[in-house]
Amino acid sequence: MPKSKQYVESSSDSSSDYEPTTKKKTAQKTKRESSDDEPAPSKKPKKETKKDEDTVWDLGSNRQVTVREFKGKLFVDIREMYYDKDGDVKPGRKGICMNMAQWRKFMDIVADVDEAAKAKC
Repeated sequence: MPKSKQYVESSSDSSSDYEPTTKKKTAQKTKRESSDDEPAPSKKPKKETKKDEDTVWDLGSNRQVTVREFKGKLFVDIREMYYDKDGDVKPGRKGICMNMAQWRKFMDIVADVDEAAKAKC
């Protein structure tokens, strides 16, 4: 196996007090120096939640239907919810989010799906 760069540099130097500098150490120094001047910005800015109670409907069993706007477009989201450590309700991974064209197409076939479901019961 080839020798590491630090090992090669330290073995070629005869003085015992030689210490090679690494990128990690210099990065830590610059980080400390910059933190003295101004406080470090928060990694994750807190989002304000604009949850209108008119656009959220509870389906029971921790499921909700939500109409929301994202990047200027409207979506209908049917999703399972869960409670986080703080007790807040958060959207889970299981669910479907439909744009308005998909939602209108779904609404057109709801009556047919309902009839088929009733026939099988």
